[in-house]
Amino acid sequence: MILLIIFIISFLYLFYIIWLTESFQEIEKNNDVFYPSVSIIISAKNEELNIDNLISKLMIQNYPVDKFEIIIANDKSEDNTLEKIKKYANKIRNLSIIDIKNTPKKWGAKKWAINQCIDKSSGEIILQTDADCSHKSTWLFEMVQPFQDHNIGFVCGPSYIGKKNNFWDDTIKLESIAQESFTYANSKRNLFISCTARNIAFRKSLFSDINGYEGINHIESGDDDLLLHKVVKNSKAEVFFLANQEALVSSNSPNSIKEFYMQRLRYASKGLLYFKLQTPKEVKVVLPFLMVSNLAIIFSIINIIATQSVIWLLPLILKSIADFLIITKYMNLINIKFNVLNFMILTILHPFYIVLLGTISPLTKVQWK
Repeated sequence: MILLIIFIISFLYLFYIIWLTESFQEIEKNNDVFYPSVSIIISAKNEELNIDNLISKLMIQNYPVDKFEIIIANDKSEDNTLEKIKKYANKIRNLSIIDIKNTPKKWGAKKWAINQCIDKSSGEIILQTDADCSHKSTWLFEMVQPFQDHNIGFVCGPSYIGKKNNFWDDTIKLESIAQESFTYANSKRNLFISCTARNIAFRKSLFSDINGYEGINHIESGDDDLLLHKVVKNSKAEVFFLANQEALVSSNSPNSIKEFYMQRLRYASKGLLYFKLQTPKEVKVVLPFLMVSNLAIIFSIINIIATQSVIWLLPLILKSIADFLIITKYMNLINIKFNVLNFMILTILHPFYIVLLGTISPLTKVQWK
């Protein structure tokens, strides 16, 4: 009976992924040139090692310099982040700094820093990224092109974790791309699950229309996905997920398994909040289904080891086929090479840590940066 239930869950997962990937398609590029005013905003805390790279990448954007500004909030850094930014601010006229001394009660630190950046911004479009990210020279231009459609109010861009060319980074890179492939595929079915603050853009007027972070300002994380959910629930603006290699953003991978664990624990810490806030109904259905699907695979792996019966391999094979299908299709869109060995390792490990983090994160006090 248990085997039958696991088979049913695995087949449902496969059919669901096939349904999602049928919506994948190459987006025809609009040849029109569009240069709205843009405010690039970043919250930086203890990022002295990344500031040089960040600003150097932002200053080579193929975008008119009089059409964009860079606003960096130094969020109570305890290193030389502020001093480094100040050196650049004296040389770059479209770079400004906000020095955050204190975070008000009932505000998450990063949300407060980002909110201060938005308050100071003058751009029509807010383009948000993180201080440890690297950007192509085409990033700014490509991220704002979807706004040529006046119905679009929020754009989610492609990104991944893992800049270095080594086995650890390649594995983390594939894992982060796998998550993005899932959110991208769901968006093409008008199911808005998540996004990442490494690469999002939205109209400043839309942020005002939905009262910004009001209602979610007290939550430490969620300056990306919870804001997306507010847009979906409280506005008529359309959301667009961009799969374009020229808009790709990459960020540093965790330096150790412990750092990886703490990072993913932070990501998972909002799990129960999704069911208390005004989140889209698809979030409240899809996320539990994913948890159940991964539990089924864990049970299958345990039984493969315990019984050495081939029949328990089938659920794992079905999920692997589904994951391979969605990941490779997305990676093809953003022109990133697929690695079979990394995929095989993640196929075994991924269900365990998803279930582990999803279970313990609501019960654990998460340590923030």
